[in-house]
Parts: sequence; C-alpha cells; structure tokens
Amino acid sequence: MRAFRWTTALVILSVGFLGCDKAPDDGSDDDTGDDTGMPLPPDKCNSADDARNVPECQLQLGVEKVEYIGLQGDVDWYSVTLPTGLTSRSLLHVSAGYSAPATAVNLSVNVLLNGTQSIGLMIMVQDQSGKNFDWRNPYTLKVEVVDDPDTNEPNDTTPTPLPLNNTGAALVGTATGFLATTDDVDEFSLAIPTDDQVLYLSVTGPAQTTPPPYRMSYTMIDATGTPVAQGVMSNAYIAIDLATARRMSKGTYTLQLTGYHWMPDQHIAGDLALRYTVMAMLIPELDTNEPNETIDTAKAQTLSSPGATASIKGRLGEVPDADWYAFDLPATTHQTVFYYHLTPGSASGRFPALPGPLDRQLRVFTEVTKGANTAEQQNNCVTDPSVCPKRDDATDDMLATVADYCSLSTPRCMWSGRQEDLKYDKLRNFEGAIPVAAHTGTVRYYVLVEDSGNDWADDVEYTLDVTWRDDADETSRFSGTQEQTISMSMIMDGAASTFPAPPTGSNYELNGTLSYGNGYWRNNDPLHGEGVRAHDDYDAYSSDSDRYELVFPSGLAAPLDQTWELQWEVEKDGPNGSAPFDLALDVEFCDGSQGAGGTCNSVNRTLGYTGGDLGSWHSAGVMGAPFQPVYSQLDMTDRVQVTALAWGCFCIEPRFVQAGHFYVKVVAVDRNGYADVKYHVRTALTAYPKPYNGGMCPAPTQNTDGTWAPGCKFAE
Repeated sequence: MRAFRWTTALVILSVGFLGCDKAPDDGSDDDTGDDTGMPLPPDKCNSADDARNVPECQLQLGVEKVEYIGLQGDVDWYSVTLPTGLTSRSLLHVSAGYSAPATAVNLSVNVLLNGTQSIGLMIMVQDQSGKNFDWRNPYTLKVEVVDDPDTNEPNDTTPTPLPLNNTGAALVGTATGFLATTDDVDEFSLAIPTDDQVLYLSVTGPAQTTPPPYRMSYTMIDATGTPVAQGVMSNAYIAIDLATARRMSKGTYTLQLTGYHWMPDQHIAGDLALRYTVMAMLIPELDTNEPNETIDTAKAQTLSSPGATASIKGRLGEVPDADWYAFDLPATTHQTVFYYHLTPGSASGRFPALPGPLDRQLRVFTEVTKGANTAEQQNNCVTDPSVCPKRDDATDDMLATVADYCSLSTPRCMWSGRQEDLKYDKLRNFEGAIPVAAHTGTVRYYVLVEDSGNDWADDVEYTLDVTWRDDADETSRFSGTQEQTISMSMIMDGAASTFPAPPTGSNYELNGTLSYGNGYWRNNDPLHGEGVRAHDDYDAYSSDSDRYELVFPSGLAAPLDQTWELQWEVEKDGPNGSAPFDLALDVEFCDGSQGAGGTCNSVNRTLGYTGGDLGSWHSAGVMGAPFQPVYSQLDMTDRVQVTALAWGCFCIEPRFVQAGHFYVKVVAVDRNGYADVKYHVRTALTAYPKPYNGGMCPAPTQNTDGTWAPGCKFAE
C-alpha cells in the first residue's frame, strides 16, 4: 500500500500504471534549426527507457528541471525515486509551468506508478493536444515530498467533527485546513442541537501573491444527503469570503469544501500555501414576527381609523428571509393615504453582512379578488385600472415584474416598489405614500421587505413605520371617483405696491396639500441616488396634483395684456426643518381668438423655480441680450418662498384673457419626503407692461384701425 498522496500546481494531472514506452520521434520534422538559423534545443528524455537509465532524465527531489517541448508531438519522460519512511501525511508535490508571458503549449503532466518499483514514479510532460510546441521558452518541473499541513486529514469521506462551544450569546466553532492535494475534499460535521436556530457559517482565507489553482466552494448537506446551502468564489485572485446564514432544524450536517472548476470532469490541483478558516456560529432567532416568509403567514394588524400608526421591528437574519406584513384598513367614506417608511438600523448585527451587493427591496400589494375565477382575476389585474392602476413610465424590468405578480394563482396588484440602488449604500428612497379611495369593507395592504434574490442577510434590525392618514385636501377635490377642478376668480391688483409679488390675503391664494406620488424631477437625479425615487422604483398611480380654474375679471378694457403677479410657498416639515418639495405649475391657457362654444384651444407652459441668471421670453433670439434672475427663492423660518421676478415679464396675452379663464395644475417637484405640508400659490393681475432692472417689458401697440397688437407673447 502506498502511503503518499498527490498534490500538483498544474490543472491537468493523470495518475496511471506504466504500460509501455512512447513511440520514438520519427524525425520527420526538421530539427536542425528555425527559419532564422538559430539551433533548436536538443530533444532529450524521449522514452521510459531514457527515464530509467539516463541520469539526465532522473529527477532529484526538490531540484527544478528546465526543459523544452521543442517539437510537435514531443513527450518528455522522467523518473523519480521516493524516499523510504513515507506516512499517511506525506504528499507528492509536482509543480510545472512556464514563466513566459505567453506560450502555445498547454502543459500536461502525467504521473505514472511504476509497476516494478514500489516507490518509483514515471513522469510524462507534453502539450495536452500533442500539436503545439515552444522551442524558445523552457518549462520547469519540480518534484517534492512534503508533509500535509492539513491536520484534519484524512477527512475526504469521514468528516472531522466541528464542535460548537457555548460563549454565552452563541454556540461557536472554528477550524482551519488546506485543500492541499489534487481533487481534495475536506468535510466537517456540525451537530445542531435544537430546531429553529440560525446558523451563520463563513469560509475565509487571505488573498495570495500567487493565486491558488482553484476557486474555493462549499456545500452544506443535511442528513438525507440533500444540499441546503452552497457557494463558490467568483475568482481565485481575491481573499476567500464565503458565508451564509440559515435557519436550521435539529440534526447533523456535513460541510463539504472543494475546489471549483467551471468545466466538469477536470482535475483540480491542490495548494499548500492557502490556509482557510471555517467559522460556525449558532444563534437564536430574534425576529418576533417570524414565521412570516409567505403572504399567507404575513404578520397582520388593523389600523383602526385614519390617523392610526404602526411601528414594526424586523430583520433580514437568514437566507432566504422574506418578511411579509399585512395592514387592514376598515371602511371609509373619504380619501385617505397609506404611508410607509423603512429605516435601517444603525447597530451591528450579530454576524457580518453576507457577501454580496446591497439590493434590498420593499413592495406594497393588494390581492385581486374581482372576478369569478382565476383567469378573470388575472385579466382584471392587468386590464382594469380600478382594480390595479399601472404606470408606463417605469423600467422594462419593473413592468415585467408587475405583470408577473398579476399572473399568480391569486393575482397581486403591485402599488409601490422600492429598490435599493447598487451604487448607493443608504435606503433614502424607502418611503412612499399610496392614495386610498373611499371603500366599503376592509382593504388589506401587504408590505414585503426582502433582499433581491433572497440570498443576503445582515441580522441588523430595521424599523417599518406605517400610517393611515386622512387626506382632507383630496377629499374636498373628489366627487365620486373624479377629481374636480376648483374655480377661482382672478383678482386685480390695482395698487401693485408689492410688485412683483402679489398682495397677501386669502382672496389671492390657492391653498392645498400634495400628499402622494413623486411629482416631477428638476434638480434631483434618481440615477445619482437623489430624492425619494431610485431609477428602478415604481408607483402604480399618478402623483397628487391639484387643478384650479382661474377666471378673469369681466369688463377688462383694451389693450387686454395683463401682468401676472405670481408667488408660491411650501411650508417646512417641522422635524426635518426643510420643505419636502418645491412646486411646478402646469399652466393651460385657452386661446380665445380661435373658436368659441367652450372649446379650449390650449397652449401649455410649465413654470418652476430655476436659480441663476437666465434670458427671458422677451429677449429670446436677441444677440447679446442680457441675463438676469427669473425667480427669487427665499428660505424662511417656516417655509420656502419663490417669486416670479420682473425680468421674466410674466404676463398673459390678450387672446388668453379673451377666453375668460385658464387652468393651473400644482405638482410637487424634487420630492425629498412625504410630510403633509401646505402649499400656497399667490396670484393676481395688474397693469401691463412693467419695468424691470434695465428695461421695460414689450408694450402693446395700437394699429391704425384702433385695434391693439399684443406686447405680451409669454406663451409663444
């Protein structure tokens, strides 16, 4: 019985019994030189007989041999005699390779046990295909006998017990080892004493100057032989960092460590330098919401009436771990909002976060029950916006995800989705507000908190806060299921003593609250992790907006050009000390000179704060025109105020005044939070034209027939 085992630094290694010598080179190739006249290296050690009898072909342990695969079909034969006194810990270490940066040869080493010598070996070295050669660059070959550094051997098939010792807060066990030999398998056994404990398991090892010839992999196997966890390193050039956290049942498990090769049936060389460490830690499950891995086991509670709140502590403490929560909203006769906010904990978990990207996600669902059968329910989920509204401005991946939920046996309407962006390490977008229509009976909203792919955990406690909010502002704007336009009369500012700001007072104000949705983006960029939306986030509903009809005073005399005094304010959210959004005004003018009978031939503009100096409409296309601020912004104690400045020549053209009315839709911009705060839009009319710093807005001119040509062309 031979007492040694094999290790090699080559990917390819075969072990067999010596059967016959190789056929001698046929000499058909011209081996006297190359096309430059340089002599080819001598071809030596061409047979097993040479290996036995030619001293130059007999290797010395620990001494490096330098030779060439210099011809097509070249096979070099060597012999080596092993010392006596070998033990079960003795390793035969064969290393071979090229130091050249590139060579055509794919070096293959075959180690043959000599049937006539109990401790004699034959070694064949050749190109794997037998076709390639390299007469410029030599290969090196060295054979050593070393002691196996892995004190756990033999544990290829009989696992080494890994005892778990009580440290007070956890049961902990560690072990070290080496994948030292070709196709080495190291096994450890773990005895789990009770059910429903979380096992954190890690396999680590330092990065090597010369990377090992394998990628470390592990498999955890239960008593029935079924794998329950596995992983493999992405490459061999980095430190080993494999880990998992699993909820375990009572029993004995086997941890199997092997080298990995992406091609099957490949021998995987060992490595004597890389020492790995296994750490196992058994800890109790601290998430009191468990088990809540499925929608059927969701942790449920009732929000008894608008204004009710709930705050839940949870953790992603194992793989897989999907945390489901259910919130029941009893019947209401008015509009409300379901608000959620997920906040990660700042403390450390009991184990390090598992390797992998930060890609947690939160999703909000309702189950679709409208329909006599599953097919009808699935169809309603896809096609009926009263059952499940859809937004078509989401990414293709998110739209596909929404469709997948509609195809379930019990279809789910996805109302909101938040994805942790891989480029950013904060959950600043994990917040949302969902409009809830008046309803009879109880409506249940499900909130799912999980890691994308359910292959990651950090054991850090998070907080999920939800609030069922009244939405008095939206309630006042709804009639049945339709949002109504509120009519307001425009007020003339005769004195204009506050120009460019309009006068104060309720007669000049449009007041409201923007409660849900994300509005528009202006300065915030979701691709840069700004605001309350990430690039892949989703909301099924349109953002809250308030639409007003503004009616012009009657009896206005020609010329009809009017200066529009405009200012808006957003109140600050007390706890945060800042306004949660700015405003944009979608203005829809009606061209009264183009038809009658109530038809609005609309001309649209969107107005919003922009800092810095800009050109105004009246200077567009004018070479060398000056630039001045169009808006001012004032950060006040309890609100942020924006005023349209005189340089902008904000005005309303005669054709729009002639229509008798226009529309303003108020929308949030650059949302950074969902606090219920009020906005105030102040608006008034005054005489036109008005001066600005350095000039006067374009004045109307009277035609020879007494009609007026407009000076204001603000909407062009």
